[in-house]
Amino acid sequence: MTEQTEETDRTARAMREDVVRVAKGRPSHWVTVHDIAQRLGLDDDVTDAAVRHAIQQGWFVADSEPPHSVRLSVVPTAT
Repeated sequence: MTEQTEETDRTARAMREDVVRVAKGRPSHWVTVHDIAQRLGLDDDVTDAAVRHAIQQGWFVADSEPPHSVRLSVVPTAT
């Protein structure tokens, strides 16, 4: 894994943890990507890469392309 890929993975995991907290673990609760980025202090490029990574990993389901909101695809376990 490259350094950038590792950073994207760490950011995606932080975003997933944020959504779990905000959604209280409910997979049906939508959270805006903008709100996640603001809470975590992320810029647009980092946010976009991390959201796409989380979707590829199966952690998030998105509402559109590009994603405006995401929800948990399943209740995640600690990884």
